[in-house]
Amino acid sequence: MTRRTWGWYAPDELQKTQLARPTPDNALYGTHMKRHVALIPLSHDHHDILVIAQGLILGRSKAPRSTWPTDRQAQADRVVLFFSQSLEPHFDLEETHLFPAVVSHLPDQQALVTALTDEHETLRAHVQALPRHAAAELYMRLPRLGELLVKHVRREERILFETIQRRLPADALEALGVQLRRRRVEAASCSL
Repeated sequence: MTRRTWGWYAPDELQKTQLARPTPDNALYGTHMKRHVALIPLSHDHHDILVIAQGLILGRSKAPRSTWPTDRQAQADRVVLFFSQSLEPHFDLEETHLFPAVVSHLPDQQALVTALTDEHETLRAHVQALPRHAAAELYMRLPRLGELLVKHVRREERILFETIQRRLPADALEALGVQLRRRRVEAASCSL
């Protein structure tokens, strides 16, 4: 009898890799629930951040039609622009609306919110320092920035958002969604 496999894992190996309940230690690799509509815009931002992070880590894009530069200085310039146009507004949205709602309704998540806010500050410092680094240093700094972005996004998606969806009261989650959509509309109209 032959052993059937699914992807790279045999079925029993796949089951071992799927964790039933995420904890701060194992949630980065667990199974995930479908994203609540209130959090989808933030998840879309996270996808864009992960695409940028992949380009930073690999030094190139996997997409054949991508305009991602291969020159590290050009990548640094692209990241600085992305930060000002997309990442900083995303951080602001999380810090002014999402994080206060989480702490208000789930006070036991204060440590996680504090850690995520600290990560925002670390990422800001890394991006703001990019223009001051010599091209040779960028070969080490850009992949490290990409890794930090991946870690941060995974933590928000797999720990914070999962916790919000499981534990935040439905009315609070809906109100949060309204706030996030309103803020995005306001930001979009200001940039015109």
